[in-house]
Formats: sequence, structure tokens, C-alpha cells
Amino acid sequence: MEDSQPGQPPRPPVQPVQSGDTNGMALAAMIIGLVAVLLALIPVIGFISWILAPLAIVFGLIGKNGATGGGFAWTGIISGGVALLICVAWLMLWWGVVNLGEEVVRDYENQINAAQSSGNTNK
Repeated sequence: MEDSQPGQPPRPPVQPVQSGDTNGMALAAMIIGLVAVLLALIPVIGFISWILAPLAIVFGLIGKNGATGGGFAWTGIISGGVALLICVAWLMLWWGVVNLGEEVVRDYENQINAAQSSGNTNK
């Protein structure tokens, strides 16, 4: 049974689509980097990005040397760097909150001590 109609030329044979070789390291860098950015934005579980972000950067640096996947590699490098910056920003924020809390406690203790000492001198 022939697929072509009478009077028409025969159809060319169907060829499968050839996919290019993908660079696994570059693809891994992009995926890990984007996951690292998303996780870095979540305060409680963002610490996981301290591990994922450097991995994305290293995989991206390795993957950009391949013949393909240069865009994926650069996406991994940049998103890994952004995730690290977000992690550092969280660290600085928490450090500031802890120091502020310690300062508030010290001031409160000084006020209590001052009030107690002034109460003792009035007696």
C-alpha cells in the first residue's frame, strides 16, 4: 500500500529529529543554580544553598569548556553567584538581629541595675 496519491510524487521518508549533544555539566549547573536561588530565598531552608551555589558555579565553569551548553553553563554560574549573595545577605541580616538583641538585653540589664542601685541609696 502506497501513501502517495496517483499523479503526485512519492513522499520523502520520515527521518527522526536529530538532537544535538547536550552538555550534562552545563545543564546540571543551570538546574542546581536555579534551585539554589529559589532555596536561598526561603529563610529556614536557605542554608542548603551554601552547598548548592558553589556546586553550580564549579559545574558551570567545567561545563562552559564543552562544545555545547555555553548558555546553560553561564546561567549556572550566574545563578550560583546570585544564590551566594542572597545567602550572605541573610547571614548579615541574622548577625545584625542577634547583635541588636544582645544590645537591647544589655541596656535593659543596665537600667535594672541602675534602678536597683538608686533604690538602695534612698533607704
